Amino acid sequence: MTPDSTTPDAAALRLDHSSIEELNLALRHYRRLMIRLPLILVLGFAAAIGLSYLGTALSPPYGVYILGWDLLTWGLLGVLAVLFAEFWWEGRQIGRALNSVEMQSAPIASLLGGQALIGERAREHGMKPGPFNGPLRPITKRQPG
Repeated sequence: MTPDSTTPDAAALRLDHSSIEELNLALRHYRRLMIRLPLILVLGFAAAIGLSYLGTALSPPYGVYILGWDLLTWGLLGVLAVLFAEFWWEGRQIGRALNSVEMQSAPIASLLGGQALIGERAREHGMKPGPFNGPLRPITKRQPG
């Protein structure tokens, strides 16, 4: 007998069900992403500028050219590649934590929708994400008056 929406255990058998630990893991991945992005940008641009100075020091006055592009251009392309890889890797990790096939198949495109998915699944447990993608905490109900 296959489970469908009429059986009482249908909610427990859904593929998109996430435990609180899995939701906290996905939030931890989002926090890690928000810390790594500025680090990659700052250190990557500093490294690209350093490559520019190195290329000029090795071959004055125009610098070193590889396949028609100078070292600064190659450094900036490297920064873009690292950013793309970081988005892809963390998107896959978040999709794996949430057991979401959509997020695993298109990790970069679905990163923004992942936070809404976490909020929706946390509400099923009576929880909500903390400030700055912190761990889940209970939803407090306001008293009237």
